[in-house]
Amino acid sequence: MFTNRKVQTFILFALFTLLLGSTVLADDGRINRAPYHFGGDTLFCTQETGCTILDKTGHEMAHWPQNDIATAFAASDVSGQNTKVNGEGQGTYGPMQLWSVSPDATTGNNQLCMIGFDEWGKQNNMCFLVTPDYVFEQAALPVPAKVIDVEGNVVVVDETDHSCDEFSVGQDVMLKANNPVHGLIDSIDHEHGTLVFDGEDANCSDVEPVPV
Repeated sequence: MFTNRKVQTFILFALFTLLLGSTVLADDGRINRAPYHFGGDTLFCTQETGCTILDKTGHEMAHWPQNDIATAFAASDVSGQNTKVNGEGQGTYGPMQLWSVSPDATTGNNQLCMIGFDEWGKQNNMCFLVTPDYVFEQAALPVPAKVIDVEGNVVVVDETDHSCDEFSVGQDVMLKANNPVHGLIDSIDHEHGTLVFDGEDANCSDVEPVPV
């Protein structure tokens, strides 16, 4: 039988192993974590290899070499405009794009944004920082806004626009104010609460599903 000392030693060893494992997981180059969801696909980035998307089984789905990323950064630095990294990947549930956006003016860090789809056809995106010496930082978790209510209490406010949550790419929608104008959704921008259907740009709050 185990003595109390042996049990304590075993527990300490187990906790150390779990801590070590979680540290390795956090430093393995993965960029997206919950709530950034792309149908099980994960983006990994390193200075040596660039950025690669793996599916949930570890199969490579897309790859952007470091040279292409550096070229996009240089273009954004000169123009001040968002620049698509050369090539378009195919994720498990749809096309995946990587964009260089204007660098952070205070830190000089570059930024990359990935756009892709999840298993429900929902278009998702995330942005993350890349330092001048090409350290790819994990995408920061969204920070809820905090406000003070009339009684002086701190209240966390969810400022996320949920108007697009009920829609998916390929769904037939129509304008609420003009029902004859309808079409299939081409893309959804959840961050800005807009979508494109049959070539038409619209706010998600201005459209509704076409009755079946």
